[in-house]
Amino acid sequence: MRTKKEIIASIYEKDRINTTYIHPTINSIEIARYISAYANGNGGDLIFGIKDDGRTLIIKNFVFKLKIEEVLELLNGNVKIEYDYIYIEDHKLFYISIDKADELIKVKDIPYTVNKDGDIEEMKIKKVFISYSHKDSDLVNIIEDQLSEYEDIEIGRDIKITEYRDSLDEFMKTIRNYDFVISVVTSEYIKSLNCMYEITQLMKDRDYQKKLFFIVVGKGDVTYYKEENVYEGFEANIYNARDRLKYITYWRNEEKVLDREIREADLPLELMVNITEDKRKLNSIMSSMDDFIKLLSDKVGRSFKDMYKNDFKEILDVINE
Repeated sequence: MRTKKEIIASIYEKDRINTTYIHPTINSIEIARYISAYANGNGGDLIFGIKDDGRTLIIKNFVFKLKIEEVLELLNGNVKIEYDYIYIEDHKLFYISIDKADELIKVKDIPYTVNKDGDIEEMKIKKVFISYSHKDSDLVNIIEDQLSEYEDIEIGRDIKITEYRDSLDEFMKTIRNYDFVISVVTSEYIKSLNCMYEITQLMKDRDYQKKLFFIVVGKGDVTYYKEENVYEGFEANIYNARDRLKYITYWRNEEKVLDREIREADLPLELMVNITEDKRKLNSIMSSMDDFIKLLSDKVGRSFKDMYKNDFKEILDVINE
């Protein structure tokens, strides 16, 4: 935030960087939107009583009653501001100096930003879903921490597929609320019923293939796990045909085992609800497994180490297009 002395100097210098001049009046909700926009950026100043015609700053007077408490009540989040009267010659002005916030500041649950023309607009929040096996949570925590530094990115994880066992449409509707999906592919991921069901269902939506990122975890990524969470064979071996075939064979064997156990159990239908759901997931995986392996091969994912060293720039570049 700038001091009163710095703000007076900026007026004389006709400084318009992160500064909005307001005259004659403005309502409380518009002021709150400006505060939100500057707080969600690098901070800024509102100076009341000066008319800006785009070429010249014309010093007038602060001519209306501003209820600062009313403005603050409209804001969601911890906003840091300073405000006071200032005087230039015989002109009475008022300013609000806004600091960059540590969290997203909203007005009635809507965040705002300042565009390149200096106008305020609603901030578009990009929703990113991370698909992963819980054994690999250490890696996902790093991704989430890194992407969460951007105010316009919202991270989602841990959708419980079992909540949607009776409605695949409801599950897909939930996933479609996200703009992008990051799949953290490990051996455990490829062998997880829920993870593979999640990603193979997602693959059926053509639009999502353009918004789907793979991070393929290799042996060199072991340093990003906490020591106590490293497990044997975590790396995803997808770079030669024999290794990829092993995963397809794994799921075919799982299907055979489940079919045999269902026959041997010989249970009434009412006791088979959960087993039937697993069978449905397995069938879905088997019908899409070849496509998944092909998609992995075509969109060869970068290693976690490479992505991390580059601050996940490849993903962020696409998200911010």
